[in-house]
Amino acid sequence: MCFKWFKRRKQARGFGIHSPFAYNFVTHIINEEYGYTAFLDIDQLLRAHNIETSDKKLHHLSYKLVRYFKPGRVLELDTGKGINTLYLSAASKDAVCHCFDPEGKNVLLARNLHTTYNRHVEFIDEIDLSELYDGIFVYLNSFPVDMESLLSMSSDDTFWVIAGIKSGNGKRFWKAVVADERARITFDMKDIGVVVLKKSYHKASYLI
Repeated sequence: MCFKWFKRRKQARGFGIHSPFAYNFVTHIINEEYGYTAFLDIDQLLRAHNIETSDKKLHHLSYKLVRYFKPGRVLELDTGKGINTLYLSAASKDAVCHCFDPEGKNVLLARNLHTTYNRHVEFIDEIDLSELYDGIFVYLNSFPVDMESLLSMSSDDTFWVIAGIKSGNGKRFWKAVVADERARITFDMKDIGVVVLKKSYHKASYLI
């Protein structure tokens, strides 16, 4: 446990990371502290709808990842109230975010939120596993998924963001993802995991 803590503390600062991509990703994307105007705009919109969120870490990371990877098509599995979707769609004027609500219980609230915000968001009631996406966001606490399904919707340039990897089934799922050779680079941020699938990268995993 002590070794894992030390490794996480070290790699979170970029020390011991030899991959130029991974080093830049950790130091300039994950650890970026720049305050974007969009964050204030979204906070104001949520207050106007009397919606509170305590998951700013995921929201801000999602925004930065979309800005960095510039995906054209994003899939969000279980969009919930549509809060993180706001950050995904605000990060790019070109990306189209496809939001899946498995039970449909929050879709009206999410639609209303995004009608107000006027971004490229499409709400879907079924998933086509043959469709390819550039970025896939998964929330394991509310929507369990298997790796083969994610891979079927991914290309070499796809990245995944997986929330809920800290305990239980989420922890076991993340452990399997990290061990899989097809997940070329993984970044473990305690409760959030980021996966890069590009085959040209050497297999590596980092604790951030």
